[in-house]
Order: sequence, then C-alpha cells, then structure tokens
Amino acid sequence: MVNNNITLLDGGMGQELIHRSSFKPDSLWSTRVLLDEYDLVVNLHKDFIKAGADGITINSYGITPHRLKRHNLDNMFVTLQQKSVAAAKQAIDEMSSTKKIQIYGCLPPLIGSYYRTVGINRTEAVEIYKKMIQIQERGVDAFICETVTSIEEAQILIEATSETSKKVILSFTVDEVDGTILRSGESLELALNEFDNSKVDAFLVNCSPPESMTASLKILKNFSKPFGLLPNGFETCLPLTPGENVSVLKKRNDFNQETFVNFVVKCVNEGASIVGGCCEVSPEYISAVSNKIFNLNKQIGVNF
Repeated sequence: MVNNNITLLDGGMGQELIHRSSFKPDSLWSTRVLLDEYDLVVNLHKDFIKAGADGITINSYGITPHRLKRHNLDNMFVTLQQKSVAAAKQAIDEMSSTKKIQIYGCLPPLIGSYYRTVGINRTEAVEIYKKMIQIQERGVDAFICETVTSIEEAQILIEATSETSKKVILSFTVDEVDGTILRSGESLELALNEFDNSKVDAFLVNCSPPESMTASLKILKNFSKPFGLLPNGFETCLPLTPGENVSVLKKRNDFNQETFVNFVVKCVNEGASIVGGCCEVSPEYISAVSNKIFNLNKQIGVNF
C-alpha cells in the first residue's frame, strides 16, 4: 500500500549545475556556479519545483571554510551562505506555487564527502556548523545534515543543532556494497539507535547506490522516526579526493528514470515518507516520480 503522506524532495544540485554550466568544473563544484552563474542555481531550483518537489535544498554543500580556503575564498563564507539561501527564496518567489515549498538548510561534510573521519577538531567542527545554522536559520524551514559518514560526525551535528528551533533531519551515507554499515564501517543500526530518542525529526540515507540502500531500508523501518532514501547515480564515489575535480565521478549507464522510479516506489511501499534523489538525479527524474506516485495520491506532503 503506497503511503499517502509523502514529502518529495529535489535531486542533486551539484552535478546538475555542472552539467548546465558553461565553465569547466573545478574543486569548488557547485559553489563556483553560485559565484559565476547565479541564475543557473535559481533556475535549477525552479525546475525541481516544476517537477513536483515539495522541498528544495539550498546550494551550500560545498560552502565550508576548508573548501573555500583551497581557492583563497574563505572570506566569502558568509556571503556565499547567504547567496545560497537567497537563490532558493528567489526561485520560490518567481514560481508563485500554489503549495508551500519548504526550504531545507544544508549541513554538509566539512572537509569532503565519504571520509571515515570528520577530519578536524571536534570543537572547531561544532563551531563551524553553528555558524552555518546562524546564517541559514532565518531563511530555511528545516536542516538536513547530509552525507554523514560516522557516528562521531552525527554526534557533532546533533550538538551543533541542539539550540535551533527548526526541524533536523539526519542523513547517513552507507557503504556502496553493504548498506547495513556506514562509510566509516560502523553499523547503521547502531547509529540510528543512538539518535532514535534524540531531537532529530527524521532519518535519511543519501548519496549511496540504490542496491546498497535496499539493506538500509530494512533497518530504517525498524525505528520510530519517519525515514527516507535519496540514492545517487554514480558508478562509484571512491576516486574522489579533497580538492579533486568532480568530473572523475561517472554516472551509471543503468541509472535511468525507470530504475529510479521503481526504487522510490519500493521505498514508499516499505514505509518511507521522504523520497527524492542525490547526485545525478535531475528534475526529469523527480518529475517521473511525481507522475508515478503523487498523481495517484492526492494527499501529499508531511513537509518536515
């Protein structure tokens, strides 16, 4: 039985912006587009809304002090965070949607994605996240702690978000083969159990292959919080290293709209109430999901 109370999130901003950009990609990833082609960010948000997304995530995944410092742009941290919120708000204003579109703040890995450790001092990490929250908070409806690789990283994020009045979604990324463990090698079940009684409002698994996430799904449904899955379409994320050009990541040939929709339908039938996509999930993929599921279910949008 398909769950009627579903929140449809957007897809992957970073890779899609690079596909649309007129510039060659560099290690600033989607942050470069925010600097040089701001309208592309606004228009991509609008395309996800047109596709049927109930919520859009701000384009701030790459806006961390350590990533910016590699390009001598650390003095742009506040400005870029503000621009990422402004782009999402502008997109919603220009769309004049009849439904309330949620804006999700983004709390990403601070050094780079998929690493087993946080990479910096715990106190420093908490302070950076608090600064992000302070900048984003007025303009967002909730925060997504994205691509969390370890229990320690999750603990840091929970500490950093402890004073916000906004809802908080904790989103882990799992091993590319074994979806029962985090990228750190720790148990997903153990991680969820630690935070099941916390102030976290929902659990997600993101930026992992759908096949691996099938095992994650079996674990997520055993906990009390609403849950969801946001798969990516990469062959593998393993080649990516700090400062490396994202063009090393390749899209799978078999990751098409049909396979994506089938996976989302499976997740919803298993009780997922938050669905969407991650890297290589374009507005067309989100539209395909919307047409498949949400046109059949008129009561949409728990909206975390």
